[in-house]
Amino acid sequence: MHAPETEAYVFQSYRLEGEPGAQYPWPTGLVHCQSRQEAMMRLYQVKSGLTDDVGASVFRFFLGEDGAPRTETLEEVGQVAVVQA
Repeated sequence: MHAPETEAYVFQSYRLEGEPGAQYPWPTGLVHCQSRQEAMMRLYQVKSGLTDDVGASVFRFFLGEDGAPRTETLEEVGQVAVVQA
């Protein structure tokens, strides 16, 4: 039996949506990455213009010292959307 994972890395990319002149960045879907390195490589691809994405974010999900789930944004590039749920 192995210990549960205490952290996970997620990559989010953004594409432009809407009509010309009124476009905004919109999330294209979350990708669960196997490691921080994989997530940062995906971010680098967007930063380098190797994709059609206009922006990207890397998030880390982890358990805090109190055992409660936490989320932090590790890095963002380009245009990103802040979507309130």
